[in-house]
Amino acid sequence: MEQMTALNIHQRLALAMKHVTYIQKEKKQGMRYSIVSHDSVTSKVRPALLEAGIVYYPIEVQHQQSGNRTECAMTVRFVNVDDPQDFFDVETFGYGLDDQDKGPGKAMSYAVKYALLKTLGLETGDDPDEDQVTNFRNPVFAALELAISMSMATSELEGVSMQIKEKALHLSRSELATLRQMYLEKRTALEKE
Repeated sequence: MEQMTALNIHQRLALAMKHVTYIQKEKKQGMRYSIVSHDSVTSKVRPALLEAGIVYYPIEVQHQQSGNRTECAMTVRFVNVDDPQDFFDVETFGYGLDDQDKGPGKAMSYAVKYALLKTLGLETGDDPDEDQVTNFRNPVFAALELAISMSMATSELEGVSMQIKEKALHLSRSELATLRQMYLEKRTALEKE
């Protein structure tokens, strides 16, 4: 803990960024497209930030309502838990459409989600250059994905890590990010066994 205390907020953020590199989009029932939900971002990011000794919270919120649309501008503060004077602020915004009373909550959730995604530099698979429908599944990615899931020991997993590095030129950024996240999750699971 003594070594953690010496880390500033940016060093702590870098530690958290090592633990979470990609958040998978999900298809929600009734929606025409895949999304990255507030809950999926929070469930991945919060533990990594807490482990790194960072808490976050809104310090300023402004909103306006126009019919069923709520617009929210927010400043989210990220604070070093060992030195509350060591922090940085992120300005963010969100929109919430709801014909009942959930618009403000949706707008705030959207704003926090994007503050977290952008602060940690997380990939979600959004890439305007690759926004096209395709049925192609990269066989290199599929083989490495299978190798990670089938690894029964950390030594096997390290071998897969070497294969990923060797095959990196045959993988897209989002495929690499997915493999990195799978690798980290599998390594954590194997180390707990």
